Amino acid sequence: MKTTLPVYRPLLPPVQSILPYLAQLDSRRVYTNRGPLAEQLEARLAVLLAGRADTLVTAASGTAALQAAILAHAGRPRGRRTLALIPGYTFVATAFAAMAAGYEPLFCDLAPGSWRLRPDDLPPDLPTSRLGLVLPVAPFGEMPLQRDWSAFQARTGIKVVIDAAASFEALLAAPGEAVGAVPVALSFHATKSFSTGEGGAVLWADRDGLVRAAQAMNFGMVYTRESRAAGFNGKLSEYHAAIGLAWLDGLDRRIAARRRVAARYRKAAAAHGLADHLLLPPAIASCYALFRADSGADAAAASESLARAGIETRRWYGLGVQAEAYFRARGAAPLPETERLAARIIGLPVAEDIAASDIARILRALAARGAQ
Repeated sequence: MKTTLPVYRPLLPPVQSILPYLAQLDSRRVYTNRGPLAEQLEARLAVLLAGRADTLVTAASGTAALQAAILAHAGRPRGRRTLALIPGYTFVATAFAAMAAGYEPLFCDLAPGSWRLRPDDLPPDLPTSRLGLVLPVAPFGEMPLQRDWSAFQARTGIKVVIDAAASFEALLAAPGEAVGAVPVALSFHATKSFSTGEGGAVLWADRDGLVRAAQAMNFGMVYTRESRAAGFNGKLSEYHAAIGLAWLDGLDRRIAARRRVAARYRKAAAAHGLADHLLLPPAIASCYALFRADSGADAAAASESLARAGIETRRWYGLGVQAEAYFRARGAAPLPETERLAARIIGLPVAEDIAASDIARILRALAARGAQ
C-alpha cells in the first residue's frame, strides 16, 4: 500500500506572521552576517533557555553549530590527540562535524540498558592519551548532562562538546540548567520542536568562547576582515531569523498543540495495552513519538504492520553511526549494545496537526503486528 501518513510533517509559522520581520529587511538591506534579526533572536532565545543574555550564538544549521563549538572550544587536533569519542547511537551529523574540524571519530558503545553516553560508562581501555574531544549526545531531546560532563572535562582536561540537537524543550523547561563550561549545540531544523527552517545555536556560559564560535562561523574573522582562526561559513541568515522570531511569537500555542498530540498518543496506547511501549514527551522532545519494541524481530513486525496500513516509520539514528556504509568502509567496529537498542526503536508519525483518528490508526497497526 502506498504510504499515506508520513513520519513527520513540518509546520513552520504562516507567511503572514513572518512578513512583519521580513519587511524590516527592505529598509535595512542587511541579509546575513549576524544582522539585527539574528541578534534579536539570539537575545530572546538566551533569556528563554539560559535565563540571561550573552549565552547563545546562532548558526546556519545544527551541524554548523556543533562544528563551531568544536573549533571554539577544542580547536583543531594537536599532536597525538586526533580522536573524537562519539557514541554510536546518534545521527551521522555528530561524526561529520567532528571530521570537518579535523578529528577522527572513535565510536563508543552504550552501557547495557542505556541510550546515552555518560562519563561513568566509558570503557576502561579507552585511549585517553589520543582523545582530543568527546561528543556526548542528548538523544531525542533529553536534557544535556552539563554537570556530569563539565566534571569530566575538569578532571581529565579533555574538551567536551554536547550534541543536544533536539533539546530545545528540555532547556525551555529548566532555563540555565544546561549552561556551563561545556558548550551545547542545538539544531533548529524544520523537523525540530523549535525551528528557523534551517538553523542552530551554541549555548555556553563562556562569553569569549561564544565570540570564538561566531568567529569560526565567519571564516575565522571577528571584529576585522582578517581571518585569524580556522573557520567556515556557518552564519544564520536574516530570513531564517525571521522565521525563528515568528515561531517564538506563537510558542505557547505550539507547545499546547504538541502536548495534545502526546496526550492522544498516550490515550490510544493505553486502549491497546501498549502504554509501556511508547516513548513520548516530556521524556523526549515533542517532535518524536517512539515505539520501543520487545526485540529486533518485534520491531520488524511492527514496521511491516505499519507499512501495510500505509504508515511511514523511521529509525532516526539508523542502527548507529558505526553501521552506516561510509563509516563501515573506514573500519568502524560493530557496537553490540548500540545495535541491539537501535533495532528496537521505531519513530512514529508526529505533527502538530496530526488527527486523533490517525493516531488511533497507528496504534491499531502496532497492536496487530505479527498477526499476519
